Amino acid sequence: MSTKVFDPKPRKWPQQGRSRATFDALLDATARILEDHGYEELTTNAVAERAGASIGTLYEYFPDRETLVALLVDREARRVLAALEASMASLHALPLDVAMRIWLEAMFAELESRRALVAVLLKSVPFVGRLPIATEFPARLVLIAAAGGSHRCEEIALDELPSAFFLLANMLRGAYLAMLLEPPEGLSRATLLDDLTAFVMRMLRPPHAVAARD
Repeated sequence: MSTKVFDPKPRKWPQQGRSRATFDALLDATARILEDHGYEELTTNAVAERAGASIGTLYEYFPDRETLVALLVDREARRVLAALEASMASLHALPLDVAMRIWLEAMFAELESRRALVAVLLKSVPFVGRLPIATEFPARLVLIAAAGGSHRCEEIALDELPSAFFLLANMLRGAYLAMLLEPPEGLSRATLLDDLTAFVMRMLRPPHAVAARD
């Protein structure tokens, strides 16, 4: 399996309001077809028809269905990140563990609202893991989680463990995908999020802060 980065670009980016609306409508149509019929049924003709656009208009922006999917993934991931960044910014006045629990719930809600799309992308689209956003997304999650370091410098210590950034980013990614797509029987979402918060806090807090709490 190839691990080479796959980073397709549109033929051109929309510049005006009307063209941006058409561009987004084509990506929206791509998402609906993926959710309703899967990747195998996704064609440029089907996307154009679903969006109410001509195939010529589609090809002004997108050379193929792979580019449609790649740009859809990038758009949705960045929307999730923007929502989570705004959410964390509103929580800075709360104690870190309380803010983290609320934020982790918000993160799950953002992904859950896209459950059908996430499922088909991960299970059926072979190149999703090679898109640049696939690497950027978990790294950005950690940066957002550790935001506001200037007033939480006594509480957060990712720098004290060199592997913490990598481990925490991938722990969050793996945990959320498992909770979303293969939730365990007998454990509520609240329980899973409570326990995930506890794990995250253990990695974020410096050793001396943990010892002081004990």
